[in-house]
Amino acid sequence: MVSGNETSKSKGFHNQHYIAAVVEYYPNLGSNPLQSIQNNLPIYEDIIHNVSQYDVDILVFPEAGLTGVTLPDDRKEIRPFLTEIPSPESKTIPCFTKYCSTVLNKLSCAARLHHMYVVVNLPEIEYCKTEEDDACPEDLAYYYNTNVVFDREGRIVARYRKFNLFREFGFNHTQPSELCTFDTDFGVRFGMFICFDIMFEDPAARLIRETGVKDVIYSTAWFSEIPLLTADSVQAGWAYTNDVNLIASGYSMPAMSGGGSGIYAGRDGPLVMVMPDRPGTQIIVSRVLKRKFPDSECQSKKCSIDSSYRTFVSDYLVLPYGKENSAPSSNRPSDLRFFTDNSFRNFYVKTMRSEDPDADQDDTLTATFAYERDGFECAMTVSWRNENNNETTDYNMFGYSGTRSFGGFMDAHIETCGLTAYKPAAASAAVVYYDPPKDLVTITAIAITARSPDLGTLPIPSTLDARSYPLTNDHYTFSKRTVTVGKRKMLEVNMELSKPVANLITFGIYKLPQPLAR
Repeated sequence: MVSGNETSKSKGFHNQHYIAAVVEYYPNLGSNPLQSIQNNLPIYEDIIHNVSQYDVDILVFPEAGLTGVTLPDDRKEIRPFLTEIPSPESKTIPCFTKYCSTVLNKLSCAARLHHMYVVVNLPEIEYCKTEEDDACPEDLAYYYNTNVVFDREGRIVARYRKFNLFREFGFNHTQPSELCTFDTDFGVRFGMFICFDIMFEDPAARLIRETGVKDVIYSTAWFSEIPLLTADSVQAGWAYTNDVNLIASGYSMPAMSGGGSGIYAGRDGPLVMVMPDRPGTQIIVSRVLKRKFPDSECQSKKCSIDSSYRTFVSDYLVLPYGKENSAPSSNRPSDLRFFTDNSFRNFYVKTMRSEDPDADQDDTLTATFAYERDGFECAMTVSWRNENNNETTDYNMFGYSGTRSFGGFMDAHIETCGLTAYKPAAASAAVVYYDPPKDLVTITAIAITARSPDLGTLPIPSTLDARSYPLTNDHYTFSKRTVTVGKRKMLEVNMELSKPVANLITFGIYKLPQPLAR
């Protein structure tokens, strides 16, 4: 149980841990975004009050939790629900400032009353003048998707404007991107970005490389895509590759593939994850090891939970909130849906078949795979147990180097290689219910080596089990290095399964996209 007695805020700077909370949030939507803000603001205040009993240091809400994700494209329709957000340099405490909006005032007062850092996502307006700014829009204002951070006094200490917008056609992004960091009184410097930003070099990977932060705040309204880009899988993979603490809050809408939150400890793996199978708000609380204390007693076995739903160890809690009880029930089918990756149809795919057709029952079988295109190359070996004389679900080994579309508005180059039990349906449906096969074999070993001439794009591990969770860190190893092949330098990525898995859906390397056009 997370205990406030163990982490006193007055002594938090010298503690090895801090207490973080994220909200997997199911919004109370109104007839328009302004009504939605009015509906959700008192719920936010109540959540802040509720988590205060756990002596939380920092609480993170998701992207679009106040407004909902369905926003107008017409800027005239957007303008009424935008909020001016003072710059952190002004040291404004909206709780005491008459000119600040009601939403800022109430959130600032709640953070101050309950003495915790609070991160909230808001649609922001910043006014401009054409005579002073050549890029100033015709309506004399910039519209931003913005995260704002309040400290324990309710003061605005950070503001980040989303750079990689996803079908947010009425909004602007900064030029160039912002690298947002802020310091806390418990001795941790955080970086921060929003949703689709995590997929790209700029600003997410650049934030880590240029600022050196080891703790990252991530608000998201992620729509999971099978087989490689489900919410928790991306969060866990990104945290692992960068070896940072990732504090991730998601927007819950499982019937439309929305949802997924967690608190991740870099290469020590997930501390706690939620992938909701029905609508509902949950509060996730965890002690988090400060990265400057590498000799802590926190070990991989202790710091990773089994990814079963609502399975806790002593330092982590998942608390259903409100009337909706989002705990799973065997009496009710899951509401969880996934977007389909239509580029998967273009992948080079080879069915996993044994190279020994005469193998006996319970023998270990092996298959190999190789792929090469445009300088990207991949080699893979997979071993599994010959259960039921191999009369089981077929896995596909895959490789791809090429273009894919994101949301129909942006094309990007991706490189990927791996193994999956997922098979796209004959009909091209945008959102699907994925019922994992019941007859999966036990995979005993996977070894993947991929090489790419692109040295700058971040690779992440992408894993998924039959419960829609990523594998915990003790299931695999993942490493990258620069090697010389002939006369050219290449990025080499190695990924290996560490122990047998009986419910594997996806295991692979995914190099994050390089945008081709915006």
